[in-house]
Amino acid sequence: MNDKKWYEYNEEDKVKNVYSKITLQQFWDWWSNKENKVMEIRIKDFILIKEIANKLNIPYSVSGVYVNNVTQLKYVLKLARDKATLWFGINPRKKNVNRWGKKSYEGRDINVNEIGFIFVDIDRISKKDKPAEIEDLKDADVLADKILDRLETQEWNKGYIKICSGHGVQLVIKLDFPLKMPEVVFKKHNIKNPKTGKVEEIYGEVLDDEFEKYKEIIRRGIGKEILKFSRKFKDEIRVEVDKSGFNIGRLAALHCSKNLKYNTFRWRGIVELKDDINVGLSDYVMSKEEDVKKFKEMNVFSKSRALNNEDRIKKGKLMEHKLIKFILQPDLPVGGGNNKLWFQLKCLIRDSGIDLNSKEFREFHSKLEKNWKTTLSTNLPLKQFEFDKNIINSYCLDHHIPLVYDFWLHRKKIVNMFDKNILSWEHRKGVGVMELDGGSTIQEDLKVCLSNLREGDRSNYDIIGTFINALIKKYSEQKARYYFNNLFNRAFNYR
Repeated sequence: MNDKKWYEYNEEDKVKNVYSKITLQQFWDWWSNKENKVMEIRIKDFILIKEIANKLNIPYSVSGVYVNNVTQLKYVLKLARDKATLWFGINPRKKNVNRWGKKSYEGRDINVNEIGFIFVDIDRISKKDKPAEIEDLKDADVLADKILDRLETQEWNKGYIKICSGHGVQLVIKLDFPLKMPEVVFKKHNIKNPKTGKVEEIYGEVLDDEFEKYKEIIRRGIGKEILKFSRKFKDEIRVEVDKSGFNIGRLAALHCSKNLKYNTFRWRGIVELKDDINVGLSDYVMSKEEDVKKFKEMNVFSKSRALNNEDRIKKGKLMEHKLIKFILQPDLPVGGGNNKLWFQLKCLIRDSGIDLNSKEFREFHSKLEKNWKTTLSTNLPLKQFEFDKNIINSYCLDHHIPLVYDFWLHRKKIVNMFDKNILSWEHRKGVGVMELDGGSTIQEDLKVCLSNLREGDRSNYDIIGTFINALIKKYSEQKARYYFNNLFNRAFNYR
């Protein structure tokens, strides 16, 4: 069995045994979610940019070319990787008004269509004008894994790629739903061209508070916490996180490209790719602006978090607590009860300071063991494990019972998704059936339906109807009704 780490291979074997395991198609599908999105390929050579754009008949700007499928990406790599270092825009791009009033692609923040990822760029503290050594890459990999370990406490390490940039490591962590960038207002200005002396009309953007909020939301929120966390290890491992990586227009090393530096080159490639959903990560990112208290309480990069007062179990009122009432229900499904319910409750008991020898706890514990017909350990979890409402809700979803806690706690209500803001089971009548993947989860199914909806569009009602019919066909009417009652309102009326 080969237990060799990726960074221990030489360049040739790294390509053969690591980078080649992930195809460009897999990378593109992961990045685009198999949706119609535009990626910027940044190239610091305008002559080469024009040459590639003209040959492939694709859009370009002074900063790079723009591709919307994997075939175009492959051709750009083929034409450019031996001539220039290539990067890809982390977030999808869009056309926007340029200074001449025409819509075009550019490498500016106003050309970012949506925020779909958190980017973490880990590099050597001291570069010494020479290529990274094995120990440098190892240190970068160690810090990347420490960050992923913290994200794992909220199960936010399920969707990411880890890239060797040639001389460092980069993480691109996928949000469970992208944050759409607000539209920008443009105004015309008349200025005198100093070369010609003529007065010319140019367009300039007017950035409002909403745009600025979204532009800074990663950097000022989770990005700031990642920086604090990573700095604790500066003396232990000789790498650091680049704070500029949290800007929305940032670029990452392009898979299967070359880093042309130090009079040589290093191949760049994906080391790990995880393609599941980081449920709740987008809500957490948004809570920085919408509910600072909850953002601080949920901070996964802090060793301990203050327990939310509404979640705390009060001494003398243990039996009145929301979660305890739920757990004591008769005939509660057994599957996952110990790992998901009892373990989470023990986290709450620990952080609430409940005395395990108190009469009220012993009475509750005895009653629960009798209900569940099993012995329940009272060993309290280590501090690294913290109470998570999402795990309680995941138990409910597993067994199709009403959710204990609000789902997607930090989403913001959309006023105009439906004319009357009403979701009705009756929408299923007289419409067809939406096509769903047989192996997808309900969260993935909801995203498919959501991608077809348009704010204020009357056809939304029919789309919802076809989606309900698809759920009935895929899961059964009983399960479809459960998902309708518990998930639809939050999924389709909030962001």
